[in-house]
Amino acid sequence: MAVSTLTSLDKILKDFYQGPIRDQLNNEMLVFELFNKKKVSWTGRKAIMPVRIGRNESAGFRAEDNDLPTADRQKYADLTIQAKYLYGRMDITGPTIEQAKANAGAFVNALQSELDGAIESVKNQGDASCFIGGGNVGFVFDRSAAAATMPLSGNLEGLPLAAATPVPCILVRTDTYEEITTGGAGALHVRQSVTPGAVDFTTAAAAPNTVDLTGLAKGAAATVVVATDPLSTPAYVTTDEAMGIYGNLGGGYIDLAGGTVSFHGNLRDTASLEPLRSTIESVENTIASSNPGAGAVTALATKRMQAMLDSIALKAGGSAPDCMIANHIFRQEYTALMSFTSVTDNATSLSKSVDGGDAGFNMGSLSFNGIPLKVARHCGKGLLIFLSLKSWSIAQITEIGLADLDGSVLSRVANRDAYEAFVRYYYNVVCERPNRNGILVGISYAGV
Repeated sequence: MAVSTLTSLDKILKDFYQGPIRDQLNNEMLVFELFNKKKVSWTGRKAIMPVRIGRNESAGFRAEDNDLPTADRQKYADLTIQAKYLYGRMDITGPTIEQAKANAGAFVNALQSELDGAIESVKNQGDASCFIGGGNVGFVFDRSAAAATMPLSGNLEGLPLAAATPVPCILVRTDTYEEITTGGAGALHVRQSVTPGAVDFTTAAAAPNTVDLTGLAKGAAATVVVATDPLSTPAYVTTDEAMGIYGNLGGGYIDLAGGTVSFHGNLRDTASLEPLRSTIESVENTIASSNPGAGAVTALATKRMQAMLDSIALKAGGSAPDCMIANHIFRQEYTALMSFTSVTDNATSLSKSVDGGDAGFNMGSLSFNGIPLKVARHCGKGLLIFLSLKSWSIAQITEIGLADLDGSVLSRVANRDAYEAFVRYYYNVVCERPNRNGILVGISYAGV
């Protein structure tokens, strides 16, 4: 655990401290703030959220004086939301406190900086988990032939490096939501490839292990769900994490021993649970019917974006997403769709006046069909997320904050001249209507 000492806090303990701290860290937490936070009724670690997944199918015409239709009823499923526990911790020594007290306001500034920093760190981790939580790190989409190396749309940095030990994983088909466990439960492993933007599937011994996605429907992909978080110290199982967007829509929590992945207690490969599935497809898609899916990233097209919206609307009874989210780098691909090359080879905007000499766009007002495009640094590369924000909730036991159950934020550290505090957040992220959301993967971007 990192300890705040006189050395580490020296720069904020000067006699003449000029104004607020100039933060050089990236504290953007877009998605964490977008989702609706609400208190729910918990029974122990769980909360039950009922959802309707089927209609009463008794309606039908009958001839005069014939028997009425057979009685039927609505169909429901229970989403079993398990609370997950996110923590942050800070430590400050006794000498630091005493020396800081010698300068007016210095102790308050130093302590507040450490406490606020701990809270920001927890929020930052929570925002990152809003995408890859539960170990759902991204999507592969090579449907041309069995292969051991495939491009990944998602958070490649969430996997071990090419030379590191791979982590066990399961793939979930996004057409049927069936699990792909090549070689049996626990046999399939994954890590970053030396090929830019790609992953290698291996055995536990790191030998190549080919994955066959040729049976997937056109346009379908597969969600990569890992069993452990290799970047944490010590590594922890991903079932301890709050669920993210990728998991809520395309995967879920992994049961490595059983070779299954569940969506808040539901196995979505069951036909009756099809309403709990989302629309996750690759850009290679169904438009070019002669292309079975070569596995290569493809340039974005507005026609493909509209096709995604139409697919979501068909599943969701006409309901349309109201927000799109992508990585910052996605804007390079998207703004390129809004310009043409004139006869003089000068790039000219289709949507704005260029009299002022500005060849760019207002990055804060990009949209498609009236749906605003937002960018987030924690969002993976090579994909575009379509969200219906009303269908998302952050189910909380307690709001994020400093633990003070004993009436004091700071506590003595045993056997040391130091005090500590910790931040806690008990919650989980749930999509109540997955079929109103979608992810378009396999989009080309700079650097791959």
